[in-house]
Amino acid sequence: MISLFVNTWGNEAIYTEFSKWLRNYVYDEYSSVQHLQLVKEVALGPQSQVLAMNKYCVNGFKFQTEEVSRNKKTNNSGVYIQGDVDGTGQTIKYYGVIQEIIEVRYSGWPNKKIVLFRCEWFDLSHRGTKVDHQHNIIEVKHTRKYRSYDPFIIAQHAKQVYYASYPLRRDKADWWVVIKSKPVGRIEIDNVLDVAYQNDVAIVQQQVDVELETTLQHHQHILEEVSDDEILNVEEEISENEENESFDDEEWDDNENETTEEEEWENDGIETSEEE
Repeated sequence: MISLFVNTWGNEAIYTEFSKWLRNYVYDEYSSVQHLQLVKEVALGPQSQVLAMNKYCVNGFKFQTEEVSRNKKTNNSGVYIQGDVDGTGQTIKYYGVIQEIIEVRYSGWPNKKIVLFRCEWFDLSHRGTKVDHQHNIIEVKHTRKYRSYDPFIIAQHAKQVYYASYPLRRDKADWWVVIKSKPVGRIEIDNVLDVAYQNDVAIVQQQVDVELETTLQHHQHILEEVSDDEILNVEEEISENEENESFDDEEWDDNENETTEEEEWENDGIETSEEE
């Protein structure tokens, strides 16, 4: 739909005309295109009230607004996002600072919500952003801002950065070094984006245990994981002990059936006396 709108109206009209155009396009009674109910509900626009937050955790990062992160040892307001491809085939990367975090909701069922970051971007030109490909160093001039109005991004698309200053160089007092943060508890894969919308309807999936854990009871009530080889060794020892016990029982039974020499002499004496 975006491409259809841009081809007709151009990029400059997206912020002023797209929402009205989308509503008319989706609810056109003479159109032969059938739209999903989700698209119809989104085309009506978000609710008038939004939820404002000062921090939000997503993609393994903890984001905070610039106001909350100010004067703290750990600054979590730095953000960057990959944009379109420029004329040279390079992906444009926007570096900025989060000013506001809001959650927007849409009417209809199931409930639909989306978290947006309102950011202030640094200048993308060579006067505001420098890239040293040899040493893989990116610098931004925090006194130069991006002039175009494009502040909002979807939270699921954001990645976190930290800006470090040059305390010992006066010629670079206005420049910051971009340091990319690593997500916690996630494996980062390029060019893969999460689903933006968050659905309130729970999806129940059948859970199947692929491998059951085998444990032994510890004397201090600690569960210890045991490998399959150890289990086989224990079973072999148990079977050997059972065989030995059964063999001992047979020997004991044989011993009970055997008579001693004294008993034989006594028996012989009894038999001799009876014959006499």
